[in-house]
Amino acid sequence: MSNAVSSQSLSEDIAFVRALALEGQNNGYRGEIALAAGLIWGSASLYDWAVWSKLINPIGGYASVGWIWLVALVVFMVAGLPLGMFRRRGNRAMGAAWGAVGAGCWTITAAIAVAAWRTNQGIMFTLLPPIIMALYGGAWLLSAAVMRRWWMCWVGIGCLLSSLVLAYAVATPEEYLLFALALYAFAGVPGLVTLLRQRETA
Repeated sequence: MSNAVSSQSLSEDIAFVRALALEGQNNGYRGEIALAAGLIWGSASLYDWAVWSKLINPIGGYASVGWIWLVALVVFMVAGLPLGMFRRRGNRAMGAAWGAVGAGCWTITAAIAVAAWRTNQGIMFTLLPPIIMALYGGAWLLSAAVMRRWWMCWVGIGCLLSSLVLAYAVATPEEYLLFALALYAFAGVPGLVTLLRQRETA
């Protein structure tokens, strides 16, 4: 009896994995959300760079370099409504991967905020860009394996390399310029290219 149960369980597991693989090949990558993320978060980082480089007068004082990220979050959430970001559609494995990355990014942000408040060391926030790009890199590599789209693998590698560059530039105004460029390049551009391809094949 136990052998029969084990065999049935194994068959169900194989069928589930096969279904995920087919789903990954048939359901397209949601480029509109990646494009929105790259543009919105990249622009927030570009604003921080412009403020710290004294290229613009900050709106509301230098505290705005922190508040701009909350503004970007609200804009991203609002933009996500018509884009269907909160609806369950598309590839489940990719959705789970990017959902986990999002949760990880905000948990790490909250942890760094607590640590910065506890130690009175605001410089800790400058560690966020390289950490976030490293998480993005992992999600892109997983997406490449699930969807068998190997261009995503190169995007993931680019994210990981940009994480190292950002770590070198940490605590400088240039870090936020590089972070903006990384978000545009490794979120916005792949999203835009995907949307253009979808229009050509439609």
